[in-house]
Amino acid sequence: MIRVGLTGGIGSGKSTVCRMFEELGVSCYDCDSRAKWLMQNDKELRAELVELFGAEVYGADGELDRARLAAEVFGNSERLAALNGAVHPAVGRDWERWCAEREGEGVAYTIMESAILFDCGFDSKVDRTVTVSAPEALRIERAAARDNASAEVIRRRIEAQMSDTEREARANYTITNTDLDTVQKQVEELHAKFSNEIE
Repeated sequence: MIRVGLTGGIGSGKSTVCRMFEELGVSCYDCDSRAKWLMQNDKELRAELVELFGAEVYGADGELDRARLAAEVFGNSERLAALNGAVHPAVGRDWERWCAEREGEGVAYTIMESAILFDCGFDSKVDRTVTVSAPEALRIERAAARDNASAEVIRRRIEAQMSDTEREARANYTITNTDLDTVQKQVEELHAKFSNEIE
């Protein structure tokens, strides 16, 4: 089974691209949503977070206090690094378990969706990498509408991320997302390629 990593910056449309792959029957692993689930449900990770941030990081009802956690790491690079140092390995372990299940189902390939695929080293856990790129003006327009945020706020978020140019240089394939029809064609071409490759 081939493992494909899919990434892209804010407003690039990587989630839209993942949905297109899913409509073709491909199983996609969303790192962001799984990280949130693991922080709530993975016993090993919960214990690490309590050790790092105190028992109060989980409320009396056992639910993760996301606002408290965000306050702990906001503007503190060391605390943020500690959080990532706990969460990223947990996601990596979960990905391996998930892939083993998919492999048992006999699928040709699967996709890991991660905004920080290269930043956190998840590209080492996949066989192929795909980045989704789009013109900055279009990315700002999409993200501002989605997040109900100003263009300036979105522009600052884009500047804080790895550039499209760097992602494209590091990725094996680039999907250019300017309109849905063009993207669909690129997705179908990659789907045919990955379906017929044997690692």
